[in-house]
Amino acid sequence: MASVFVMLARLLIPFTIFKWPLGGAILSIIADASDVMIFQVTGYGYFDYFGPNTYHNLDKFFDIYYLFFEFLVARRWANMFARRTATFFFGLRFAGIVLFEITKIRWILVIAPNIFENFYIFWTVALKWFKNFKLETYSRLFIILFIVGAPKIAQEYLMHYVYVDQTWNFIRDNLFWWVYR
Repeated sequence: MASVFVMLARLLIPFTIFKWPLGGAILSIIADASDVMIFQVTGYGYFDYFGPNTYHNLDKFFDIYYLFFEFLVARRWANMFARRTATFFFGLRFAGIVLFEITKIRWILVIAPNIFENFYIFWTVALKWFKNFKLETYSRLFIILFIVGAPKIAQEYLMHYVYVDQTWNFIRDNLFWWVYR
């Protein structure tokens, strides 16, 4: 039953991005982050029948699925710098996920990090609470990309290269230990 709940949540929550671009994105991130924890507590349900990597592969689809909703919102941004930057980084991540699924080479996820999502969140926050913020120069864009991109590249490197398949164990044991008592 939990597997059905997780799939429905991952499929339906991204629609909230159209109504609430920032809130829907945060809900989608929470759904993405919590699915593995839910499965570790309840079991993988229907996914157990198809092998151990079934949900891992489906998870990548769900990630791109909700990022696509964010991309559609980003395509409507008035600021050309923001719109083009979002388009580039969504395309990079999409290509990276497709190449990773074909080749299973983990370095691809480091080379094609999900900077799109961090940039999307940055820009939606700027639009909502910092209406006077201007993104008009490449130097300002570079600074923003460094701020949102460097932590994401480090995270991708640690998750997909250094601590392969151990990241969730760290998060579980150090942040959500109380769920697993």
